Amino acid sequence: RRSSDLNGERSSAPVRRPPPEQHEGSAMVSPGACAQRALSFFPFLLVLFDLQHEGAECGINAEVEKHLEMGKKLLAAGQLADALSQFHTAIDGDPDNYIAYYRRATVYLAMGKSKAALPDLSRVIELKPDFTSARLQRGHLLLKQGKLDEAEDDFKKVLRSNPSELEEKEASSQLVKADEMQRVRSEALSAYSQHDYQTAENALNIILEICVWDAELRELRAECYIQDGEIGRA
Repeated sequence: RRSSDLNGERSSAPVRRPPPEQHEGSAMVSPGACAQRALSFFPFLLVLFDLQHEGAECGINAEVEKHLEMGKKLLAAGQLADALSQFHTAIDGDPDNYIAYYRRATVYLAMGKSKAALPDLSRVIELKPDFTSARLQRGHLLLKQGKLDEAEDDFKKVLRSNPSELEEKEASSQLVKADEMQRVRSEALSAYSQHDYQTAENALNIILEICVWDAELRELRAECYIQDGEIGRA
């Protein structure tokens, strides 16, 4: 997915219409489809069904609460653009409300706009560092981007934060995966530096199955194709 498809959403203005590209989400999808897309990203993206960290801790005012609840209902109904608008408004009304950022990130993820979700997840963690669901989800995104050190840091912090059994299992699994990608990446870079382009290509293929948004590694693999005379694959 190109970055131009993932960026450009404005958090300050209500979004009443879906993005022009149909694959980026529509104004209304079935609840099942919405859940399917969201859960394809993260096993723990449970906001659609059970938003655990409710707003009493945030000191939510009545107007913000109204927008959060309406957005929650619209999200569960698959009306993503309208839900997004409600969460924009909630954030405008209370810029320090971590629930609003978390729910807006959920909408972005359901729309397939993961890069837009990342700053919101980071804001959630900034406001509430012990919110393990947000940290785990951010770790998944960072892993897909190939930011392995940052992803590992998130997974380790989840494991140190008294997570639920499911969160602990997932964080442990992802930490092992990130560590393996570190090893394979080192092998790829070493092989490339020794002009062993076939070995580097094989290693990069493995990494890019996990770090699917790592543009730098994709460029390196393309260079391997060129060096091996497979310009058509570059």
